[in-house]
Amino acid sequence: MKAREIIQIMNEWAPEKTAEQWDNVGLLIGGEDREVSKVLVALDATQAVVNEAVAGGYDFLVTHHPLIYSPLKKITSADSTGKKILALIENKIGYYAAHTNLDKAMGGVNDCIAEKIGLVDTVPLVPDGDLEMEEIGIGRVAALQETTLGELAERVKAALGLASVRVCGDIRKKIKKAAVCGGDGSGSRYIEAAIKNACDVYITGDLRYHAVQEALEQGLAFIDITHYGGEAIIVEEIVSRLKRHVAAVASSIDGQVFSTL
Repeated sequence: MKAREIIQIMNEWAPEKTAEQWDNVGLLIGGEDREVSKVLVALDATQAVVNEAVAGGYDFLVTHHPLIYSPLKKITSADSTGKKILALIENKIGYYAAHTNLDKAMGGVNDCIAEKIGLVDTVPLVPDGDLEMEEIGIGRVAALQETTLGELAERVKAALGLASVRVCGDIRKKIKKAAVCGGDGSGSRYIEAAIKNACDVYITGDLRYHAVQEALEQGLAFIDITHYGGEAIIVEEIVSRLKRHVAAVASSIDGQVFSTL
């Protein structure tokens, strides 16, 4: 098949136009007409992932976090980003990234978290602002059967397969409504949205001390699942979707999770 067919599958799921303005998503290396028979999926385009793509004879790499964020003034093997870009180009491996558009998408990062921990009938924490796509946005909010902060933390840890989570707040606190945001959800607009939505707990990663202290005083508890813990699950979902849509090459699609932490 052609690379454009994989791009179309991803774009129908998580439209590139919905990515945040600062983000860099879509086809970042290679051409749409390139023939593809073997795809590697990972969270990050680390050196280990690029090495795996080369050694495994993959034609195409799909990641959540983009390898290229800012304009590059040079591409050489002297720095880590240039070394990886050169390896992909020299080995004719196409490269596609779906980042904040996949965070927002229905069935994307945040829906995967919500489903794993048992949240239903969710709405976006921060809606995208497009009236035609009002069902998408960063994060998710949902009511849940009453539990305690401690019990919910144990459920979240088990559901996401984490060795531990950080809990901020009284573990006896009653929880009836929760907000989730995969990745870095420490921004003030996300925390303020959780408070505005009358959430009892906010589940996210990369939490910062002072922001948490201020929100605790307003009645919002936190469960920190780390940046990695809230996003690693999307690799399996990308693989699953590609396999469902590309039966002809199903046996040649592999998913690998590599942490940058």
